[in-house]
Amino acid sequence: MSDALCIPPSRLRDHGRFAAAAARTRRRLPGGARPRSALHASRIGCQAIGLRIERLERAMCPRWHVDRTGIRLLCTWRGPGTEWLDDPRIDPRGLLGSAADAPATGQARPFDILLLKGSAWQGNAAGGAIHRSPQVAPGSDPRILVALDALWDD
Repeated sequence: MSDALCIPPSRLRDHGRFAAAAARTRRRLPGGARPRSALHASRIGCQAIGLRIERLERAMCPRWHVDRTGIRLLCTWRGPGTEWLDDPRIDPRGLLGSAADAPATGQARPFDILLLKGSAWQGNAAGGAIHRSPQVAPGSDPRILVALDALWDD
């Protein structure tokens, strides 16, 4: 089983306008994000969910890496989506040498839900989803990224 899972949006029909999507999301956050976050937290057994919304004018993490987290949900609202490598021959512990120039095997589209297991996931210390931030083209609109992190008391 792969450490990365990409889920395309099943109910969104209009992917073209960030402003409309952001407005819908803002309206839903107070009443809608809490129940969804609670459901997400209960399904993976964590006490809380951390939420970040980033405005990125350049690649935040341009090199292949594995996060030191349990599991992270990413969704790009605008711009290019997160890229990942799904190649069992690549050792996540030696990414700078073995995969530095490797091409992505997958890339999320706007509004796709990407679930990434990190090295802190139970039994996954030597593994995790290998991924990177995509480049943002000069002069283009900034990339908008939403991240939900499972939080456990350790």
